[in-house]
Amino acid sequence: MRKLFKNARLITPPERGIRDGYLIVQGGVIETLKFRDVHPDYLVMLEEEGRRCDEIIDCEDDYLSPGFIDLHCHGALGRDTMDATKLSFDSILNYHATRGTTLAVLSTVSATLEEMEGVLIAAEDYQKSTVQARLAGIHLEGPYFSPGQRGAHRRDLLRNPTPLESQKLLSHMGVILRMTLAPELPGALELIRELVTLGISASAGHSNATEEEARSGFEAGITQVTHLYNCMSSLQRVDGKRITGLAEAALTTPGVLCEVIADGFHLPPVLLRLAWFAKGWEEMAIVSDATGGAGLAEGETFELGGLTCRTEKGAAWTGEGEGARLAGSTIGMIDGVKVMVEQAGVPLVEAVAMASIVPARALGYLEKTGSLELGKSADLLRFSPNLQVMGVWSHGVKIGQSCT
Repeated sequence: MRKLFKNARLITPPERGIRDGYLIVQGGVIETLKFRDVHPDYLVMLEEEGRRCDEIIDCEDDYLSPGFIDLHCHGALGRDTMDATKLSFDSILNYHATRGTTLAVLSTVSATLEEMEGVLIAAEDYQKSTVQARLAGIHLEGPYFSPGQRGAHRRDLLRNPTPLESQKLLSHMGVILRMTLAPELPGALELIRELVTLGISASAGHSNATEEEARSGFEAGITQVTHLYNCMSSLQRVDGKRITGLAEAALTTPGVLCEVIADGFHLPPVLLRLAWFAKGWEEMAIVSDATGGAGLAEGETFELGGLTCRTEKGAAWTGEGEGARLAGSTIGMIDGVKVMVEQAGVPLVEAVAMASIVPARALGYLEKTGSLELGKSADLLRFSPNLQVMGVWSHGVKIGQSCT
């Protein structure tokens, strides 16, 4: 089926900007891309194309962008990646499609080896049985973390990596896309080198690393940091001296991708803007880090790795009073883009790139998706000027529902 998307404000890569034009999809890929300001006979071309298409979608001057790619997502609607079921995977992916995500890397939490293997096996089965699956793969977040930076992970499940456990996990290497670990732990650098050899991205996070330890991790092969500033070492005073940590090392090291949770809770706008100044859009990825609280009503509870959590005031929390801490987020990717634009002052075209081009490049998928370019997969997102999702397409097929 040939589909025409007309009257669209096309969000192309930042160097090209936002252009009025139309786009044609056939066979699940972008077949035609035309801009109003380039072709003097644009309206004649549009009319002729309309007669040759099976379906016409009038975008009514809404934005049309590549679908968003979420590198870090745990759940939605009370369901979690750790459920390790097709029903939960479907529910999570379908919910986040309504928030602009056409491809997701589902994330685990610190768990037993048996539980993690269960997720990996379920993901392998899901990808085999689901046509055009929107599950890119699995992000192993934990259990190789510093207890002092555990966040919403159970302390009793944290441990150091061992060759035996690594061997069992990495037997499922085909579905593991990235692993977050603390580079300062005994055995971590050896595991990082092994991940690199297998083509799995190593990300530093939940870490108390000194700047020196962080840079040792980068030298071993770490190319990303997980949720910048959150659950990671930063500027502090030790023995009367100011020392820097993982956050500063990542911000000042070219080639290290900084993942940010732009939900208005995990990072204040000034830190989002500071990261943008330091890294530019090319080395920043917006992620949801959404947990099962995404899509739940205020006050509802859900489980995260054995911890009871709740939704409250637009965020997810575990613990009470002074012991309360964030438990992932409740946002979708469109919400993160909106925060980057409206609170951090990032241009829309760059915020969209942080949610599409950058994660596609991080996954090694940029040749086939992540931007509006000829021959790429028709993973598309239509949203209004006030950044409300109006439609989402995966390989040219509409998914989800409008979310206003």
